[in-house]
Amino acid sequence: MKCCDIIRSSCCCIVLCYALAGCVEQKSLALDKDDVRVAAFYADYLLISGVSSGVGTGRDLALPDSADINELLVRHELTREGLNRKIEVYKRNPYLWRSVLQKVRLVIRKKTVPLQ
Repeated sequence: MKCCDIIRSSCCCIVLCYALAGCVEQKSLALDKDDVRVAAFYADYLLISGVSSGVGTGRDLALPDSADINELLVRHELTREGLNRKIEVYKRNPYLWRSVLQKVRLVIRKKTVPLQ
C-alpha cells in the first residue's frame, strides 16, 4: 500500500467518524438560573399571548403590550438588557436554546394541566 493510499484512507475514516458523531442524539444542556428565568418568562409570555389554547379553538392570539412585558420581567427578576444578552447567547448556541425551549414546554404543561 502506498503512502498516499494510507493518508487517503485515514482522512476518509476521520470524516466518517465526524459524520457519525453528528448523528448521535444531542443531550440537553444544563441550564443556569438565568436560563430558567428566561424559560419561565417566555412560557408566561406565550400563555398571555394565547398560544397554549391550541389550534382550532377559535381564540385569536393576543399581542402582549409593553406593560404586560414589563410586569413579566419584574415577576421573573429579569431586565431587558439581561434578556437581550441571553438572546444573543442563544443565537450563538442553538443547543442551549433547544434546552430552554424544552423547559418552556414543561412550564406550559404544568400551568395548563387541568386539576383532577
